[in-house]
Amino acid sequence: MKYIKNLTVRAILAAAICVIAPICIPTGSVPVTAATLIIFIISACTDISFSLPAVLLYIALGAFGLPVFSGFSGGFHIVAGVTGGFILGYIPCTCAISLICSKFREKKFAFPLSMLLGSFICYICGTAWHCFVTDSSLISSAAVCILPFIPGDIIKIAAASAISISLRPRLRSIIK
Repeated sequence: MKYIKNLTVRAILAAAICVIAPICIPTGSVPVTAATLIIFIISACTDISFSLPAVLLYIALGAFGLPVFSGFSGGFHIVAGVTGGFILGYIPCTCAISLICSKFREKKFAFPLSMLLGSFICYICGTAWHCFVTDSSLISSAAVCILPFIPGDIIKIAAASAISISLRPRLRSIIK
């Protein structure tokens, strides 16, 4: 019974990502998305055995064509395209946030710091992939993939931290 409950929770977490991640603000080749907000929250509120399968399922569903990526897009060509590095960067981002928040369970500072690290990881993955796909220099890719997103990510980190600090104890009681 516990296995079915935990599997259901993982599926609900993946569904939450699928519902929220397509929301975006087009800003050129790399849109501002709500994906990181929900991934930050899920990763901070659950341990890696819940957050990582949810993110992997989200990526797989999107890669197989469900319109769950930014702007309600989907397909392998999106993962292989300009924004694919960010999508794949959700995997190490999730791992970092979940591991840090699980290790420092009662420390509120762990939430924003882990999310800051997660953002940095996404920036690295997304910028490196953008350089590769567009044959751009590191400087020009960073100008497109990092600088425009810093203010929004600061807001997302603050919001996700506040939500996660409140939500984590409630969610943890469900998945024990």
